[in-house]
Amino acid sequence: MRKLQELRQGDIFQQVRIADFLIEKDPRFAKITLDDDKYRLYQTVYDSIISDLPKPDMVDYLQAPTETLYDRVKLCGTPSEQAIELSYLQQLNDAYTQFFYYYDDTPLLIVNTEAINLAKSDRDYQNLVGYMVQISSGRHYYNPHPLQ
Repeated sequence: MRKLQELRQGDIFQQVRIADFLIEKDPRFAKITLDDDKYRLYQTVYDSIISDLPKPDMVDYLQAPTETLYDRVKLCGTPSEQAIELSYLQQLNDAYTQFFYYYDDTPLLIVNTEAINLAKSDRDYQNLVGYMVQISSGRHYYNPHPLQ
């Protein structure tokens, strides 16, 4: 809550904010993981904190087929993530895909990460950044293919 309050107050000297979390997509995760009573409580709290948060300058949605995500979790996930079932991951992936299909609050870049590895390849990362800096509005798709 404290971090969200800091966002509301802003910083006139900070021109760009970078975050790895978009709170507007969180209710989709909560709906899948919480029972009805806990979800109603969650929604009450969520509604009270979301109203006046600043919007990001751009949102990047890193997506991949569920099987690819599942393989990556099994390869690199934490011990608690190793227990994730494919069906659960499919539900999350579908929920986020639906959310971003309708998302239009800010410029949106949808990145197909099936064939790239942004965490391990500096080339993949630099290519994505080069694409991102050209975006100022609207919805964009970045669909790189692996180098042969």
